[in-house]
Amino acid sequence: MTSQKENKSLNLSEISKHFNPAWFAVVMGTAVVPLSISFINHPIKIVLAGFFFLLSLAIFFIALVPWTLKFFLYAQNIKHDLNHPIAGNFLPTMPISLIIFSLNFLKYPKLFFAENVSVEIAYYLWLVGVIGIYVMGFIILIHIFRHKEIDLAHANFGWYIPPVSKLIIPVAGFELTHVYANFTELTFTLSIVSLGVGFFLFLFVGAAVYHRYIYHELPMSRFAATFFIGIAPTAILAVILFKMMHLFEHTPIIGVEAHLFSGIAKIGILMNWGLAAWWFIMALIIILYYIKKIDLPYALSWWAFTFPTGALSVASGIAWKITGFSLIYFFYILTVIMLLLFWGAVLVWTGKGILSGKVFQPTH
Repeated sequence: MTSQKENKSLNLSEISKHFNPAWFAVVMGTAVVPLSISFINHPIKIVLAGFFFLLSLAIFFIALVPWTLKFFLYAQNIKHDLNHPIAGNFLPTMPISLIIFSLNFLKYPKLFFAENVSVEIAYYLWLVGVIGIYVMGFIILIHIFRHKEIDLAHANFGWYIPPVSKLIIPVAGFELTHVYANFTELTFTLSIVSLGVGFFLFLFVGAAVYHRYIYHELPMSRFAATFFIGIAPTAILAVILFKMMHLFEHTPIIGVEAHLFSGIAKIGILMNWGLAAWWFIMALIIILYYIKKIDLPYALSWWAFTFPTGALSVASGIAWKITGFSLIYFFYILTVIMLLLFWGAVLVWTGKGILSGKVFQPTH
């Protein structure tokens, strides 16, 4: 009865005031599905891709309203998010969503528009996403470096989101370099710079977070799902290497020998995919430990189950494509099934949270 009264008192202003920046993880987890199923050779793929793409766009525009209002009406709460050692790292999920939309337009160029229109839309979505990622990245790092109260216990794999945001840029950028020749210099330069920034930030942040998991107890239950984010960096690196391999094979740029790079890239793809696959199994073991020994109450962070699993399924599809190994293909199918199961389960729990109003309550 109390939860129903709380829900009735909610309005757009109240929702905006405490709007969680992690909401765009819902968009990411939904928009990654069309990319994940792209290696399946079945007519239903196009139907499912269209459904999940449209749904992710709808969620994005719905979430964009309170997200934008919060910036203009409740700037103090935005500062509070930025100063929070965990919540602030989720702010780049909004521009990351734009990059994933760009990838969907490139993967399914004739789904809604003519191919040339889709490519142009993809380019501008990517460009706006790049700007947003870098602007937010600088702001977040400045706040983290100035923060005086960050403790070892605050570290979790949600800290991977800023490095992942940089790594997602070249995934679309290298493809745009190939298909959108008018802006080759811009797309390639931004992509290769972002690869460098994202890769080294991943190493720096990864060492700090791994140190915390070894020398401190596990994070509180509502952050348990963030362990899955550890899958994303190496899964995305595998995809980047594949995009680079494809780019150098078809576009002469910076004098890279395509044949030589291809062999090295394939080894790199399998190594990065291997770590991501291993981390996926490790993440499942950690979650089972939480369920059995601690607890695992629903939180919006549960959407961390989806996008990293989707990134792994894309990397698995690529690993299968370059090797033809049936074992990797079976693993790819497994990750797609797991992604759909995670997505469905988390959607149901999120729907319950929306109806009760709990997901709109302040979390910090």
